[in-house]
Amino acid sequence: MTDPSEFQALSASIGADLSIDGARRLLGYLDAMLDENTRINLTAVRERDAAVRLHALDSVALACLEPEGGPARPPGLALDLGTGNGFPGVAIACLYPDVRVVLMDRRLKKLHAIQRALAAAGFEPEQFEIAHMDAAAARNEGYRARFDLITTRAVGPPEAVGKLAKPLLAPGGRFVAWMSDETEALAKLKCGLELAGSAEYALPAPADRTRRIASYRLQER
Repeated sequence: MTDPSEFQALSASIGADLSIDGARRLLGYLDAMLDENTRINLTAVRERDAAVRLHALDSVALACLEPEGGPARPPGLALDLGTGNGFPGVAIACLYPDVRVVLMDRRLKKLHAIQRALAAAGFEPEQFEIAHMDAAAARNEGYRARFDLITTRAVGPPEAVGKLAKPLLAPGGRFVAWMSDETEALAKLKCGLELAGSAEYALPAPADRTRRIASYRLQER
């Protein structure tokens, strides 16, 4: 069973720099989420080692990205669109301890399960905000032009989700999308967001697959 030091090494193997405390906190959340998953469907991945790789490790791949012009600055406020089971939103909080993360989803039962899992794992409630809404409505609920970082994973193609994310990005903010095997990282999305960096990495057994992630930038005004 993967422990924090082993997970830290796994993260380093794909180019993600994660502290040992961050690894401990993230695995604690994963275990609490899997426990919640026995009562409400949060993931089809029920075996822990597979979940470590397919959820936790895949999520910290965010730290693999090196945008043009140097490393990305740590975000102050981040949004995980369609958070589902809390990944990658909780991973953002483990990578960047000073960030505040908004976990947004339309499914209230899943958000309640995430809240319980966060409490069980010992996270400070002040680090997270739970937002029960559709991304299309978020711009009218005080979220317009607020976020330094917006992530989407297993929600939809970057073109479609990027259109929803753009109004919520602060100037200079990044939109980060995990892509399906057949999706290429476009140089520019139709909504106007421009590619800032991309990465390809391999998830080890029992996942055994290559993954791609891309970062798009909202230009400074």
